[in-house]
Amino acid sequence: MDGNDRLLPNNESTRNLSNGAKYLRPKQAAEYCGVSESTLAKLRMQGRRADGPKFARMSGCVVYRRVDLDEWIDSHMVFSQ
Repeated sequence: MDGNDRLLPNNESTRNLSNGAKYLRPKQAAEYCGVSESTLAKLRMQGRRADGPKFARMSGCVVYRRVDLDEWIDSHMVFSQ
């Protein structure tokens, strides 16, 4: 990872992603998506059967790319008639 791809520290708010963090830890990803951290964990454990966002393991740590979270959120948009 280079400086632009750094993870958000646990104490930074995901509401202000102006630092350009490309990868989010599960806690920040959950806040970003508006779901609980345990929901993301359950979706990861269900594997391909689940309709969760893409994630990666980097040195044993689970991380999410913001672009994948945005795609996942967009795929669940419901439009009223």
